[in-house]
Parts: sequence; structure tokens; C-alpha cells
Amino acid sequence: LKLWTAIDGATKGGKGAFLIYQESSLVIRAIRDYFNNDIGDILIDTDDIYEQAQQFMSHVMPEFAARVKRYRDDAPLFSRFQIEHQIESAYARTVQLPSGGAIVIDHTEALVSVDVNSARAIKGGDIEETATRTNLEAADEVARQMRLRDLGGLIVIDFIDMEESKNRREVENRLRDALRQDRARVQFGSISKFGLMEMSRQRLKPALSEGSSIPCPRCGGSGHIRDTESSALQILRIIQEESMKDNSAAVYAQVPVEVASFLLNEKRSEIAKIELQQRINVLLVPNKSMETPHYKLERLKHDDPRLDHIEASYAMAEVMEDPTTVTRRSQEPTNKQTPVIKGVLPDAPAPMAPVKVEAPKVTPAAKAAPAAPVAPAATG
Repeated sequence: LKLWTAIDGATKGGKGAFLIYQESSLVIRAIRDYFNNDIGDILIDTDDIYEQAQQFMSHVMPEFAARVKRYRDDAPLFSRFQIEHQIESAYARTVQLPSGGAIVIDHTEALVSVDVNSARAIKGGDIEETATRTNLEAADEVARQMRLRDLGGLIVIDFIDMEESKNRREVENRLRDALRQDRARVQFGSISKFGLMEMSRQRLKPALSEGSSIPCPRCGGSGHIRDTESSALQILRIIQEESMKDNSAAVYAQVPVEVASFLLNEKRSEIAKIELQQRINVLLVPNKSMETPHYKLERLKHDDPRLDHIEASYAMAEVMEDPTTVTRRSQEPTNKQTPVIKGVLPDAPAPMAPVKVEAPKVTPAAKAAPAAPVAPAATG
């Protein structure tokens, strides 16, 4: 009510469009959304965040405020509790399983695919037992990775084939149990005869990969690029197309060093043939700041003034901007608005839950035993 009153007052007092309220910080949201009674301590290694968390817990969950503790050891917090390894697993494509198997998580436009591989898993008396054990481990890990990565939408899991229907039901039940602690709404069907399980998970917020990564500047996010020979042949065909256009005098191409080496040696005769047939000049410029499949090609007409002052080819190579230096933070607008309302907390802390004190249990033998006589106090 206090927050709503503040928002209502700010709305009436301002003019134009402006930022009124912004959700709490990441740490406060994490405590609010994920804290439960099973968590023993919340360790924080910075003073300002510790004060925020302590203030929030004291007002919202005062009975658990003592669990927020300031971490003061010399060893870094993430190194002390091996958290960095868990963070790496949330970004990795392949996640290892305890028995030696692995799950491979791939994102596509339509869905998220999860492939379960036995890999080095050799425990078990036969193939069926090994497959079942690996699938059970995968069910637990898939549920965990969905929460860590905030995966949403359609998800398809390709389990290892199992012949026994009871084993398939066991894997389904294990996954169902592992998903009970998930805040998102999850629906899934049975494992098909092909070993596939389709499931849908509510998208609560953007996936982890969407908020902290950018598409690969080389492959564009596909995961594959052309090799040197394929890139060279593609550029050669484009040079041929450009040379056949009307009024073409020259074709300049800046290409990676490996591609230029292949074209100038293995495909020298084809380039000479293009120059002879089309009566143009083909200039290949090796550019050490380029990598396949990138290139820059330009067609010059007969009236282009640059033809009268041609530079040396080694001086024509342009320094290409490294796209990997681009980050989401650098692309954020510099004129970000500051919310008018922030840090609104209740006037009084939330009431603490009463502590239940159980009375000592009385055994039937104790009930039946007669009361011991009490001697009168001696008078002096």
C-alpha cells in the first residue's frame, strides 16, 4: 500500500513520460524469488549489497534476517565454494553427468533440444541398465539446468533408448519430482517410442544466454563457418559476376590472408582468365585483420578517379573493427533515466512467525507410575 501510494503521488506530480519505479536489484530479486527454509546462510562479500539484503530481510522476513552474513575471508567467495565452476556449467553446451554420460543443450529458433549421451558411462550390468541410470541422472540435471539457464518455451529431450516401459516410467517420475521446486509452470508428456520427450516451460524472464551473450561475429550464431577453400571459391565466383557487369574497370577484394594465398596460387589461372576475358584488373589484398568468412569486395567503373592514383596493394588493407569488443553494456543508452521511487519498504517489519515449542512427551509407563512421596521440609 505504501509503494502504491508513492507511485500514485509521483504520477500526479510529474509531466511527460518519465521512469517512476524500477524493480529491485538483482540480489533482492534473487532473495525474494529463491529463498526458502532449506537455505542455511546467505553470504555477501560487499558492504553495500549486504546492507541492502539485511534491510530487505529485516522488513520482509525478519525471522530469517540472521541468515544474511557478511563474508570476510581472504579467499574469494566464488573460489571458496567453487561457484565459478557451476556458473561455467550454465554457459557450457555440454554438461557432464556423474556416471560419465553427458547432456548437450542446443538452442534453435523453434525449440531447445537436449541430447542425452552415454559417452563414457560404463557402469551397469547391461545396456538397458546403463541407459536407465544415465537417463535418471539426465532427468535431474535437465531440471536443474532449466532453472539455471531460465529456459522457456518448447523443450525436447532425446533420452537414450530404453526397451523396458517400467524404466521409461521411472525416468518420467524422476523428472516430475525434480521439477517440483521449479517456480515456472512446466508441462510434459510421456517418452515416445523414439526416446523423445516434449515439454513446455513457462518463460518467466529472458534466458541466461539472451541477457549475457551476443551472437558469434564469425558464424553469426550458426556454429559453423566455411573453410578456406570454400570461402575462396565463393569470392572467386563473386569476382566473376562483378567483372561481367557493364562499365567494369577493376574489382578490388580484401580477403583473409589464407584465402588470398589460395586464390593467388591454386586459382591463379582462373583469375588470369577473368582478367583476359573481361578486360579488367583484379586486385586481391590480403588483410590480416580479417578472418573467414569475412571479405570486402568493390567494383570500380572506368570513370572512377581512384584508378588514376592506385596505391600499393599492401597499403590498401583496412584495419577491421573487432566485433567481439561489442558488449550489451556498451550498447545501452547513456541517458538512462533514474526511477523517481526507489527503496520503498514497509514502515514496520513483517510479523515473525511464532516459534512452536513442543511439550515433552509422557510415556504410558510414566503416566501409570505413582507419584513419589515428598518428605516434609525439616524445621530448624
